[in-house]
Amino acid sequence: MCSFIAFSQETDKEIDVETEKGTYTSTGLDTETRYGFKAGINISNYSATNLDDIQDGLNNSRFGAVFGFFVDMHVAGKLRFQPEFLYSAQGAKEEALRADYLQIPLMLKFELTNFLNLQVGPQVGVKVHEFEDNFKNFDFAVNGGFGVEILENVSVEARYSLGLADMFDEDRAPNIEGKNVVIQIGVTYRL
Repeated sequence: MCSFIAFSQETDKEIDVETEKGTYTSTGLDTETRYGFKAGINISNYSATNLDDIQDGLNNSRFGAVFGFFVDMHVAGKLRFQPEFLYSAQGAKEEALRADYLQIPLMLKFELTNFLNLQVGPQVGVKVHEFEDNFKNFDFAVNGGFGVEILENVSVEARYSLGLADMFDEDRAPNIEGKNVVIQIGVTYRL
C-alpha cells in the first residue's frame, strides 16, 4: 500500500500531482509541519483581587518578556495545531507580586486568509522564579488571539491569556486572591 502527501506553500491555485494510482488535486493549503521561535512583551496583572488587603502597586501592570519556540502542524483544511514552550515574565509592577513561568500553550489556529489566523487554546504553566514566596507553583489559563503574517515566515501575534486558578498561596498570603491576566504581543519566525 502506497500513500502520497503533497506539501506546498499557501496559494490560491490548485495543484495537480500525478501518482501511480491517479491524479491528486491539492487545494493549495500549507500542510507542512514547521518549527519556529517567538519573542515579545507581556502586559500582565491579576484579576479578581481583594484590593483592600494588598499593596497599592497591584493595580500597576508589569511589562515583561515572553520568548520560546513552537511547532506549527496542519490538522485538517484550514485548521492547524501549535504547541509552544515559553518563558513568560508575569505578575504586577510591584516586585513582591512578580512571578516567572515556563508555559506550554496548546493553540488551535484557524486560517481565515493566507495571512490572518485566529487562535484559541489552553495553557499550563510552572513557576520558575518569584521575588517573594507567595505564589502557587502551577498556573492554568485559556488563551485567545490572532496572528498576521507580515513577511514570508514572519508573523505578528497578539494574545489574551485569562488565568483559571488563584495564584496566591493561602498559607503565605492569606486574604489575597488573584488570577493571572496577560496580554502578549510578539513576533514569530518560522524556519
